[in-house]
Amino acid sequence: MKNFFTIILSTAFGLFISSAQTNPNWEYWTSNRHQVKKGMSVEFEKAAALKTKKFNNTPETAISTYRVMTGPDQGKYERIQGNKNISWFNGGNQNGGINYWRKNVGQYIEKNDGRIIWWRIKNLSYNWNPESGPTKYFHRVIRMVKPGRLGDFWRFANRITEVYKKHNYTGIQAVFKVVSGGNENMMVFVDAFNDFTDQGKFPDTDKSLNELYDEMYNGSWNKDLEVYNDALEMWGRQKELMSLVPNATTGM
Repeated sequence: MKNFFTIILSTAFGLFISSAQTNPNWEYWTSNRHQVKKGMSVEFEKAAALKTKKFNNTPETAISTYRVMTGPDQGKYERIQGNKNISWFNGGNQNGGINYWRKNVGQYIEKNDGRIIWWRIKNLSYNWNPESGPTKYFHRVIRMVKPGRLGDFWRFANRITEVYKKHNYTGIQAVFKVVSGGNENMMVFVDAFNDFTDQGKFPDTDKSLNELYDEMYNGSWNKDLEVYNDALEMWGRQKELMSLVPNATTGM
């Protein structure tokens, strides 16, 4: 059983490379969410910090750790690696780090939700610079799109990004789509910030997003929003607040 976890991860990456819908020009991210045993959060953070310091201390191996602050997953931890190209998966399983994690950190974990591989959609993202380091907080906005309706979702999200660009919006947003490990119609907006009093604004106008959208797209906000909402599953809306765990994050 000693190498079982390593074998499973290696197999999963191999299946991902061979069978998933991939693109060599995409930017990939991975996430893994953990439920810690009751009363073991301090021990988990300490052990995760030591693992991070030992095995995630270069730009290639950098990792961020966040804690879920709201919603049904409140209290869980999420470990995130990103800004990777597809070749990273050829050697991305880091056997030494996995074995260390299993031995020294795994004892504090009640449940692992499983790794998810994401594609960051660059043309829907705004002010997102992976090299600038993680922010203190982010809102993770989940949207489940109905089969065959991704185009309607994409159109509205893209137009909002264009409004941001034209009016120099100060917020930070990234949009991700599941590649492997979850529902392929799940889209996630990450709205990142460091200060609750400044989560993004239009510095040169007092007009709202929908007013600026109407100016750019001939008053179509209400119609486009209706189409967008109809493209989402009734149950497919969720929002949660995430908080950075600095001591278990590379370079923090």
